Amino acid sequence: MSKVIQNREEILFLYEAKDCNPNGDPLDENRPRTDSETGVITVTDVRIKRTVRDFILNLETDKEVRLKSGREILIRDTFKEDGYLAQGQDRAKDFYNNAYSKAKNDQKKLAALGEEVLKKCIDARLFGATLPLGKGDVGLKLTGPVQFSAFNRSLHQVSPLLIQQTAAYAGSAKAGQKSFAERWLVPYALIAAYGVINEMAAKTTGLNDADVALLVEALWQGTASLNTHSKMGHLPLLLLRIQYLPGYRLGALPERIRLVNAKTEEIAIRSTSDYEVDVNDLLKNLVEIKDKIAEINVIQDKRIKLVAGDKHGDFVTLAGEHGLKATTLSS
Repeated sequence: MSKVIQNREEILFLYEAKDCNPNGDPLDENRPRTDSETGVITVTDVRIKRTVRDFILNLETDKEVRLKSGREILIRDTFKEDGYLAQGQDRAKDFYNNAYSKAKNDQKKLAALGEEVLKKCIDARLFGATLPLGKGDVGLKLTGPVQFSAFNRSLHQVSPLLIQQTAAYAGSAKAGQKSFAERWLVPYALIAAYGVINEMAAKTTGLNDADVALLVEALWQGTASLNTHSKMGHLPLLLLRIQYLPGYRLGALPERIRLVNAKTEEIAIRSTSDYEVDVNDLLKNLVEIKDKIAEINVIQDKRIKLVAGDKHGDFVTLAGEHGLKATTLSS
């Protein structure tokens, strides 16, 4: 049986988004979210978690198998018998029967419900959950061990484009030709997502090694599998999983790397061949706390070029030249 996470961990995940919309804002014509002051693309933690949830959900289409294996997805679209989209309290009822049969008073029922949700839903063990139980009732609140930055930013400026194209159908009943459709996309963005795994919260939700291994797989493969109209064009490039001694982490990993040696202006970058990523500061900082690092795991696409000082190479090689041991994970 996989054991509960014991160490504090950090994740740095670099991926590219090409000719797509990394994270549209529904309140702003679905434009790609952009920092107006710096011109960099931003992607919310909600979008990152959605990628993870969707990947795990699609691994097993049988809900009963997911429930039995503890890999059901709690936060997903479900529908009531009348065909309407379920609300939070409706989703909670999916777990009521087993949980409420174990307890008599409200507090014990709530605790039993939490136990049932954590046992069966991997996203609750990873990210926590908030489930309203109905008007006047105290809702279920679970703090997740895995948290990503509220805004995960591109390492360079990006200029989103508004594209017009012919729609599939006419715009009115008497139109003689098809109407036009519009959509926003970014030509290219190298995005750095940052996450932290807290071992103290892991004890509360029961987050285990197998869960985190699946999280890593979901970040990598789930990003590569994005194939909707707005998301086609996402590809993973580099993922670092750094495990520390309990209670410690380096922090601010995206700020310790930078895009360098660009062959063109930042907004004109279109592929991995147009830049390199400098990881020298990150490696130097890791060396300074070497005695607090338990393990470094790496997944890397060969297309991304890394540099540290005057050395070029993959992350495992560059780490070794700094006296750090890093292990390559299969992708």
